[in-house]
Amino acid sequence: MEAMMTGMINNIFFIIFPIILYQMFATAGQRNFFVSHRITMTILFSISIILCMVFPYQFLTEDYIFDLRQVPMIVGALYGGPLVSAVLFIVSAVGRIALGGDGMYIAILNQLLVAAGVPFLGPIYRKVNRWWKAGLVFSISIVSLLFNLFAGYFFFGDPIHDLIGIWLMLMLNQGGIIILTALLIEHLQKQEYLYNSLMRHEKMETVSHFAAAVSHELRNPLQSVKGFVQLLQQYDYPRAKQLEFQQTILEEIKVAEDLIDDYLVYAKPIYGELKRIEVEPELSHVIKIMTPYANARNVEILVQPGDSASPILGDSQKLHQALVNVIRNGIEAMPDGGKLMVELETSAQSVCVHIEDEGVGMTKEQLKRLGEPYFSNKSKGTGLGLMVTYSILNQMGGEIEVGSEAGKGTRFTFEFPKLPDA
Repeated sequence: MEAMMTGMINNIFFIIFPIILYQMFATAGQRNFFVSHRITMTILFSISIILCMVFPYQFLTEDYIFDLRQVPMIVGALYGGPLVSAVLFIVSAVGRIALGGDGMYIAILNQLLVAAGVPFLGPIYRKVNRWWKAGLVFSISIVSLLFNLFAGYFFFGDPIHDLIGIWLMLMLNQGGIIILTALLIEHLQKQEYLYNSLMRHEKMETVSHFAAAVSHELRNPLQSVKGFVQLLQQYDYPRAKQLEFQQTILEEIKVAEDLIDDYLVYAKPIYGELKRIEVEPELSHVIKIMTPYANARNVEILVQPGDSASPILGDSQKLHQALVNVIRNGIEAMPDGGKLMVELETSAQSVCVHIEDEGVGMTKEQLKRLGEPYFSNKSKGTGLGLMVTYSILNQMGGEIEVGSEAGKGTRFTFEFPKLPDA
């Protein structure tokens, strides 16, 4: 019994330690320590499989040798998908062939079925809550063990009734450990999400310091206004010239007002002021407003209309502001002209607005910094526009997804929870 417990603990350590090790590097900010998450997962779970196979343990009787290689195999297939699953199968199969012994072909066939079938459950697995995930991995583990039990009966004549007690213990043993592993990964992922949210929150605290940047931006239009007012006071200009100065003053005041309005989005949240609005007419209104701006820059706005019934809970003025910010950025990202695609997509649960340009695009590092203070792709930008957009979407219960590739363009997706039809 002591040897069995020692071997079992070793196998659990071989599975758990690499996961925690990776999380340590990820939390420390070393996300490029490995090339990517999937490569990392493949490396770690391959090591776990090899160590589990090299150091098996006797389970209840000296005649029964067992290891926990199926745990990283199943978990890797669920989280990593077909490619990770295929690599883990090759590692496991090669290791099993090297060990030889009875049941080799059954074990390899079992691993092949796991590698081929489990990845298709990945999309379902990622959508359910953690307790359903625990139940799913436990069920897969049980099915895998039952396959070995019945295969042993058909190919080797193993007496099922004599082994049923041992196999029940094996099911509880491996099933419990795979649940522990899945819940640990979910916990670590949640911790990483909270960590990233905290980092974003701390960065948003710098908005208070951003007041200095805003005041700097305000000085330019205010100084222009001051200069033209002084000119009007000191000299008697012709009426036409006075009207020209007055128009310039109004334009500079409008610039200052826009800056103040953007900044006040943070000081005056829209909670409590949300109401039922239809996205389709609001989007059409924004496109109508932005079309002259696009035409002046040789940009064609192509609209793919969606369902006219697109109710969400929001603020129409703030929605206009968020849409204008992104559409304007898309237009300005195409200095030589191009096409801007705008699409409204509705489903039973959500309303999505897709805005895609053919502009200069962004790198992965630039994508990560979107919405942060002081970050802008424009030479004279402050980053306030996208900060406002992210804030508005957050206050309206929506989400922003951004996909971009340098030199190929950027695609923004606004997703809002859809209200029931009135």
